[in-house]
Amino acid sequence: MKSLKAFLLVWILMAVAFVPAGAVPYETYTYDFWNNPVPSPHAYVPIRVVDGQELGIGGFKTPQDIFAIDDHIYVVDSGNSRIVHLTREWQVVRIIDSFDNTGIQDKFRNPRGIHVDAAGNMYVADRDNGRIVVLDRDAALRQIITSPAETHADLFTSDFRFRPDKLGVDQYGTIYVVSAGVYDGIMEFDIFGEFQGFVGAPRVHPTLADYIWRLIGTKEQKERMKLFLPVEHSNVHVDYRGFIYATATGGEISAEDKIRRINTSGVDRLMRISWSPPIGDFPDVTSSIFVDVVSREHDIYSILDRANGRIFTYSSTGHLLYAFGALGEVQGAFTNPAGLTELDQHLLVLDSIKNSITVFAPTEYMQLIHNAIAKYSMGNYDAATENWYRVLELNSNFDLAYTGIGNAHFMKGEYAEAMRNYRLANDRQNYSEAYRYYRKQVTEKYFGFFMAAVVILIIYVLFFATSKKSEQSVVEAKAQQAATYDLVQTWEEMKRRPLRIQLKRIWYGLSFALKLMVSPLQGFWDLKYEKRGNLPTAIILIILLVVSYLIMYQYSGFIFNTRDPRYLNLVSESISILVPIMMWAAINWSLTTLMNGKGTFKDILIATGYSFTPLILVLIPMTIVSNYLAADEGAFYYLVLSIALVWSLFLLFFSTMVTHEYSLGATIGVTLLILVGIGITMFIALLFVDIVLQLFAFIGEVYRELAFRL
Repeated sequence: MKSLKAFLLVWILMAVAFVPAGAVPYETYTYDFWNNPVPSPHAYVPIRVVDGQELGIGGFKTPQDIFAIDDHIYVVDSGNSRIVHLTREWQVVRIIDSFDNTGIQDKFRNPRGIHVDAAGNMYVADRDNGRIVVLDRDAALRQIITSPAETHADLFTSDFRFRPDKLGVDQYGTIYVVSAGVYDGIMEFDIFGEFQGFVGAPRVHPTLADYIWRLIGTKEQKERMKLFLPVEHSNVHVDYRGFIYATATGGEISAEDKIRRINTSGVDRLMRISWSPPIGDFPDVTSSIFVDVVSREHDIYSILDRANGRIFTYSSTGHLLYAFGALGEVQGAFTNPAGLTELDQHLLVLDSIKNSITVFAPTEYMQLIHNAIAKYSMGNYDAATENWYRVLELNSNFDLAYTGIGNAHFMKGEYAEAMRNYRLANDRQNYSEAYRYYRKQVTEKYFGFFMAAVVILIIYVLFFATSKKSEQSVVEAKAQQAATYDLVQTWEEMKRRPLRIQLKRIWYGLSFALKLMVSPLQGFWDLKYEKRGNLPTAIILIILLVVSYLIMYQYSGFIFNTRDPRYLNLVSESISILVPIMMWAAINWSLTTLMNGKGTFKDILIATGYSFTPLILVLIPMTIVSNYLAADEGAFYYLVLSIALVWSLFLLFFSTMVTHEYSLGATIGVTLLILVGIGITMFIALLFVDIVLQLFAFIGEVYRELAFRL
């Protein structure tokens, strides 16, 4: 037997090694941090397709489930109402289409799911007979579980029908059943077949429209709304520790809940990555419909996507390891995949329309990934790192490899090296954790230097800065302020200003922006009527706003900067700041001219530029600070930015009130009208651009048509 297994292993490896590139009808890929598909080497290649004719038992007919354990494979041939038992060498052991039931030869009727335990006991979801049949390893009847409504009528409606579709059994003999038309969750039966209740009902996420209709709807409408039910499960699989992997399709649940890992208390314990949850393909690529799931070694799990004919494999932490598969008629593609199982790292996929089983063999790339995960879980970090480096030799774009290397360095206390690899992986969560420890190391190393610098700074502030400030009297300060005012007025009266005067004018205008921040009402009055501000300074402030925003956009700390650098466009980002400012000024002037406003377009533009002073002062310093913060300290970062933004918006509001000499109520009304005007203007502009683009497209079509005809 051992020699036969060795021969088969050598044969499979040779088959994989010599599979031509054209024989694999699909691409293998993962997703990057921004959920863009990234091609990768093949993790699995198709090596064989098995059908009933080849096995000599007649063709399969709409088979619905497949299960593998040890050296045995079980196929639920639903259309033929039979269970086909095969060996790993694809030899037929037996066909189970009937069994002795108290002296009567009983038959299956459209069986849909199967589970086989370590002792060889078979649990069959006999759907059209409305029961679960339990057979021993010799196919002798052990137990029949019928509808739970017979003993728990109070839990079910009068028209309830027990139609078990899929099932799984844990190590204690507890049976978990997915029944068609049941929306309350997975049905649980104990080892004696007694119904224990429901577990793991999918969470429903009503939309905002649902809440609104519930508030304003009539009584009859509300009664009809109660009929909206959560989706039902499509499959279930129980791993070796008793966790229930469950898949659900469609309905009002979120995409993240379509695959869950439920404990015995019914709580979902599946680990998800916030930016890339295990949902199969992302909506902007295509949507996935999961119909089967299988748990594998080290809590790796694979999910079968019926909609696109793909298999997605995830690590226990929720990272996508590889995705592959396609719809089609060629070998290795599917028409309607219905079942998935694993045998010795080979994946077997059952197709209910092709009536066949496709066997996928692992490649070196897949084995390196799984081995690296295995080594890390066993604490062998050096071996795991070695495997991850070999993975990177085959696929340098595999983010999880960098994360794996970073994890190994982190566990060995090499935090700087861990941070470098986490950054390559775009793994901000682990990067933040490594950075905390690295920052602690650096702080402890240079603690004496930091304390000395702080003490010197405190001494300087207490004995030098404050003493110089106290020497200046209040009278002198007022005299200096009056002199500055007279000087500014002189500059404003000049018809032609030398460059030196223009620069001083701008400098004093910038310094006045700091005073305006803390005294907006008086500040905007002085800005307009005492000429303390000027248009060149306002333009410079707007330019500084754009520049500081671009610096923040590109150079924010790695933890807080989640933008894709491949799509950074300085022109479009600058326009995104300048266009709203100009629209605000233009529509502000257009409306207030009709509403007795006292400000000119120049006054409005100057006041608008000065209003963004708080944001200008904060953006660059906070960009620098963001490079020295951990993720859990981000609240401080976002709080400061939010305060600066709100402060600037308040200044913008007060600038409108003072510039046009409006009351508070009138200013609120005008502000709302300006915002509505901006919205209408943007709509018209976008409509105009769309019409122009369609016109150019039409002209291009006409030109091409004439060119082809002539």
